[in-house]
Amino acid sequence: MAQPLNPDDMQSLLTHDRRYQRAAAILHDQWQRVSAEEDLAYRQQITVDDLRFAKALLASETLTSPFDFNHYAGAQQLRQHYGSQLTSAAQNWLVQKYV
Repeated sequence: MAQPLNPDDMQSLLTHDRRYQRAAAILHDQWQRVSAEEDLAYRQQITVDDLRFAKALLASETLTSPFDFNHYAGAQQLRQHYGSQLTSAAQNWLVQKYV
């Protein structure tokens, strides 16, 4: 069953703001495009907030993705796929409930 988005997430979804674009790019494996558009180097990496919103979009069944946040193998697949594009905090967040 789909989980509802919180108000901030719903607002981002409705307006397709930068926050939504970053989360959707992760889920659709289009991060290179988003990264190239960022002027600030620290914004070129995937953050915990990006992953949280991406996970919420999947849980709400708003978007689909080949990536799965709901099991360890899926989290590892994300870590391996994006590698150094993930901040260290984001890498840890992906697997924190499994270690």
